[in-house]
Amino acid sequence: MTPSGPKLDFIGASETIITVAFNPLNSHDNYELQWKEYPQKWENDGQSKTINAKEVGRTGNNKIQTNIEDLNPGTTYTVRLRVLSVVASEESTAPGKPSPELIIDTEAVSCTPKASQCIIL
Repeated sequence: MTPSGPKLDFIGASETIITVAFNPLNSHDNYELQWKEYPQKWENDGQSKTINAKEVGRTGNNKIQTNIEDLNPGTTYTVRLRVLSVVASEESTAPGKPSPELIIDTEAVSCTPKASQCIIL
């Protein structure tokens, strides 16, 4: 039986990117990171990307950190993670139960100019 997805940690968000991290399981290498706009349905509107723990870098505390890109600014997203187990007899993957969901807002586009800095020599 495939285990539930590890808990996701929120790292940060910009206008179009959400960054999350998780502790991979010792028993599994493949994960599916899923996201959708809140309150859309997973079945119809969910998007995903597959992460292979053997092919990605780790943070200093051995977590896998990844970005969800090309998101809409000022939008609320729901994010979750599932473990994928390879079923050898069927040459397919069997997903486990999803992790607890994170609800994250991307930043709104700012129309104000950024603060300028001045150095007097």
